[in-house]
Amino acid sequence: MAGANELHGLFEAWVRETPDRPAVITERARLTYGELGVRANRLACHLLERGLGPGETVVVCTDQVPDLLVALLGVLKAGGAYAVVGPHQPTGDIGQLLAEAGASTVVTHERFRPSVDDGAGRVVVCLDTDADVIDACSPEPPAAPCGATAAVLFSAGTTTGRHRPVPAGHARLRAVYGSWAEVFGLRPSDVHLVTAPADTAAFTYGWIRALCSGGTLVLPEGETGPALWGRPFTEGVTVLDTDPVTARSLPDGSVPVGLRLVALGGERLALDEQVQLRGRTAPGARLLNVYGPVEVTGCGTWFETDQLSGPVAEPGLVSLLGRPFPGCRAEVRKGEIWLTPPGGHDDDGALPTGDAGTLWEDGLLEFGGRLAHRVRVRGRTVDPHRAEAALAAHPRIRESVITAVDEDRLVAYVVPTAPGASPDADAIRMHLTGVVPDQEIPAQVVTLGALPRNRAGKVDRRLLPLPAQRAAAGGVNGKAGGATAPGPEGFLYGMGCVMLVVALPLAVFLTDVFWPGSTDLADVPTPWSWLFRGLYAAELLAFSVGLAFLVAGRPLMRRQGRSRGLTTAAHLAIVWLLVSWWPQDNFYRLAAKTDWERQAALVYVFNVPLMIAAVVVAVYVTRRPGTAATE
Repeated sequence: MAGANELHGLFEAWVRETPDRPAVITERARLTYGELGVRANRLACHLLERGLGPGETVVVCTDQVPDLLVALLGVLKAGGAYAVVGPHQPTGDIGQLLAEAGASTVVTHERFRPSVDDGAGRVVVCLDTDADVIDACSPEPPAAPCGATAAVLFSAGTTTGRHRPVPAGHARLRAVYGSWAEVFGLRPSDVHLVTAPADTAAFTYGWIRALCSGGTLVLPEGETGPALWGRPFTEGVTVLDTDPVTARSLPDGSVPVGLRLVALGGERLALDEQVQLRGRTAPGARLLNVYGPVEVTGCGTWFETDQLSGPVAEPGLVSLLGRPFPGCRAEVRKGEIWLTPPGGHDDDGALPTGDAGTLWEDGLLEFGGRLAHRVRVRGRTVDPHRAEAALAAHPRIRESVITAVDEDRLVAYVVPTAPGASPDADAIRMHLTGVVPDQEIPAQVVTLGALPRNRAGKVDRRLLPLPAQRAAAGGVNGKAGGATAPGPEGFLYGMGCVMLVVALPLAVFLTDVFWPGSTDLADVPTPWSWLFRGLYAAELLAFSVGLAFLVAGRPLMRRQGRSRGLTTAAHLAIVWLLVSWWPQDNFYRLAAKTDWERQAALVYVFNVPLMIAAVVVAVYVTRRPGTAATE
């Protein structure tokens, strides 16, 4: 039986009070509170029999709902902490997430076993093939002690590419549920439609709000686009829990009858768009912009237009995060938003969000963009947030992202409101003139059908395509707008070609100057002498290519989008891998086999650095590219 401070105790109270009320509804299945509680109890009993200890982490890896809810609640009832990992991703990524979550057990289905059973000694429970054993377990809630952690949530990973695990305790989740319940006005009669994928933190927030308040949780099993809203299983929805992108797909006239609350989170929501979306809901319905990163368990601030004390001059450029949830605190320190979640202490409970913000005189918090999205261009730091907001307000642009593709070029990626409607670079320059400094106006525009997003619905800047070629100022989609003088890259490429032509004959001449007699093949019989001559020629050519790459290679490598530090290290490593063979081989040929001092010196001057260089290159080619500001 759940204790008074455990998260699932809120759910169990409704199982006892309203066992026949629908708890989970999908397009193909429906479970009452009583049925969901019994199935979760049986799974909890089975997990305990398989040796699950208090506080141990269980990864749930399945795409089947409501089985997924059964698994989450079963883990909690058994005293464990759950983490959700999506099964439809590379096996290597799944294995990494299992390790980072610290999973001792995995709950899945048989078809996903090969992805999760990696030989690490974890217990694997399959809900389908182990069904008979699970169904034989007790239907009563087990009296199992719980650890402090209820869930391990993963960050979205759009900035670093890494989904960082963040533990969320029972006490914290119960506290944030209380804050949500007060602001949202949660009722047992509510029907919650949650569109977030199960392996996102937003899904955890959604099911807690629904099932801990006695409401009904409605979950789509596939597409969450416009076709979702007309399906019979979405009828009667009163609370829509989604993101701005999905909300935009809500067709006019398709708002469910009785919808009283729309909660949007996860992406920037401009004030004018919030007003527009609010106008598409039923009279009296509320539309909230909810803000809270995973570090504060999704509970930070909330905003609805009733909080405004007067008109806002430029609503298209402003995204308001509003006021803190009850029990929370929001402040801005040196331009960065810090949040204190429910239960946090004034002295040490505040957490940095990585987001810029401004606190208005009336207490409202304004979003100022991600700090990690700032980029270095031509020696200055550029914050693309205001320019992106201005572009999003353009009548022919639905969404936009601005980033640097190298050290001296800003590129705007835009999604037009209609195919072929994207404005050109001149129109964008005119639109941004006077809004941001001229140096922060993109020189190139790339039109996309949609911005790349991760499963959490957030824009993933690491996946933005590189422009096809360098464009002159005013160029669009990689096409130059006119003839311009060669830039710094063109000069470096030219110098690289000169270096390649000059270095080869110079190296041939210097071989006998530095190492006289090292290439003497008079005593080597044919055909072996020709093989060695080929080796010497290859070493000379590699040396020349390496010097050319030293001059001209880095701009090419910067286009891959990896961090400056890693790019510099890889650039120098490649240069060393090319240039070192010529001096190394000549030194070795003149060193006696028993000259241990010289042999050791050559090993540590050449061989060991070659190994290090190879490791650096391996890291570079396996590291996912990010924006210039990522690291």
